[in-house]
Formats: sequence, C-alpha cells, structure tokens
Amino acid sequence: MVPARPSPDPSRREALVAGALGAAALLGAARPAGAQPRRQGAAPAPAAAGDTPLFRISLAEWSVHRALRGGGMEALDFPKFAREKVGVDGIEYVNVFFQDKATDFAWLRELDQRCKDNGVRSLMIMCDAEGDLGDDDDGKRRQAVENHFRWIAAGAFLGCHSIRVNAHGPGPADALRARTADSLHRLGEMGDRYGLNVIVENHGGLSSNGAWLAGTIRAADHPRVGTLPDFGNFDDYDRYQGVTEMMPYARAVSAKSYDFDDEGEETRIDYHRMLEIVVGAGYHQWLGVEYEGDRLSELDGILATKKLLERVRAELS
Repeated sequence: MVPARPSPDPSRREALVAGALGAAALLGAARPAGAQPRRQGAAPAPAAAGDTPLFRISLAEWSVHRALRGGGMEALDFPKFAREKVGVDGIEYVNVFFQDKATDFAWLRELDQRCKDNGVRSLMIMCDAEGDLGDDDDGKRRQAVENHFRWIAAGAFLGCHSIRVNAHGPGPADALRARTADSLHRLGEMGDRYGLNVIVENHGGLSSNGAWLAGTIRAADHPRVGTLPDFGNFDDYDRYQGVTEMMPYARAVSAKSYDFDDEGEETRIDYHRMLEIVVGAGYHQWLGVEYEGDRLSELDGILATKKLLERVRAELS
C-alpha cells in the first residue's frame, strides 16, 4: 500500500485546503498517451504477531444517521460517542452531516480536537451529493470531480487515509466505466498530493456489480484509487462474490448490518463467510460498523454488530 502521509500540522492546513480549491487546473491536463499501467490496488498488510488483532473495528457515522438527522446528536459529538458508548478508536465520517464545513477551518479544528480528546482516529470521509463522477455531460462531470477536491483536503486536515466516492452516472456499462475511471484517475492524482486514497463503495446501480466495479478500478489506473467493499448494497448481485471481486483493491471494509437473531447472528448476511473472504484476501486493517436497521435502537444495533465482529474475529484468530 502507498503509505499515508502524516496529518499536516495546523500551521499548514489552511494552505492545503486552499491548494485543493485552486487545483481545478489539473482537470485540464489530459492523461498522457501511452502511459504505462501503474500498480493496481493495495498490497495487503500482513497479519502481525502477538497481541495485534486480526483486524480493527471502527464506526461509520451513518450508523447514527437517525440521531444526527433528528437532533439527538451533533456531528461534533460523534468522536465522544464512538469512544464512550461503543468503545472504538477509529471513526468514518459522512459528509452530508457537515456538508458546508469542508473548508470551515475552525469547525474542522474543533472536530479534530475532539478526536484527540477522546483518543479517536479519523479514518475516512464518505462523500455524497457532490455530483456524478460518471456523468455523460462533460461539464457536470468536471464539476463533480472538482467538488471532491475540498473533501480530499478536509480528509488530510483530519488525518484520514481516504475519502469514499460513488461511481454513478447514466449510460451503458462500458461508457460509464470509461467516464468514471477517468474521473477517478484525476481524483487519484489529487489524492496523491495529499497522501489520501480515493475509494469507491458498491452503492447502487452498476457500482453494486462487483465485476464492473473491479474493472473500473483497474481502468482508473492509479495506485491511490481503490475500493470500499460494503457487505450490503449489492441489490440482486451475489454479495459474497461481489466482496471477493472488490477485495484485491480494498483500502477499507464496511461491515453493514440490518438485524440480528436470538444467537446474535446477522439475519441477512453470513458474517462468518464474509469475514473469511475479507481475511482470506490478506486484509487486516479497519472494518467499519455500519448499522442500517430499524428494529433495534442505533446504539443497540451498533453494539450487536461490534459483538458479532469480535466473536467471528476470535474464531478466525
């Protein structure tokens, strides 16, 4: 894996963000003709010996979307909630809960401080509502790419390893792949400047086809571009096949959950089978709890997911 650079010190952060906002000029540079293919995906980290867990467990902000939307929690409270209520030390943000804060330095600094105060690490920003990277209108697609620049800079500000983007747009599979891959390559170039990865989740449409998404990552042809396999979000596509196809390019994994039976097993997803696929691919990094059910409370669903991950991790270890 290309190593993530350390989070920039506060005295340089404003300059980094400003640089991203002025980086639209990158979009005007064509990809060099006849360029040699670059290394694809990420070399999986080896399992460490001793007390190092088989993988680490983080918390995705989407797990508390009802509380955030209903006023029961502020976005700045998320680090404390993750540490005190859930007992994790890694968190993954969703930009829609602070859509207007990407260049608000005071707000980002406060969020970063709250992470430090609670011993929590910022891992990723999941980016939505910034336009389609596969749009068939060149102007709209260019704007969508540019819209993500500020989130790359915000991710660097917070010390994240990645931003998550979507591979959406109209048209047939081959045309959509070409447009999306080009956008991802350009975002990868920007991510390289900031030491961040740009990763794509299976998140509806053709992106929920594991083979199509893996092919799009290969076509993007940039070492900073990878995947975020989500255990759910596969529509009619076989979820186990999809995760298997995405894992060679995975920079993070989303442990989606919906509900649990009396034995604590997820009712839609075989976590034992899924985690065998993840670990079997050589992945030993963060798995983000992403509870999306409505029968349990958000906290109870999060804790049930974490408990199941811990149990299966112990079995696999």
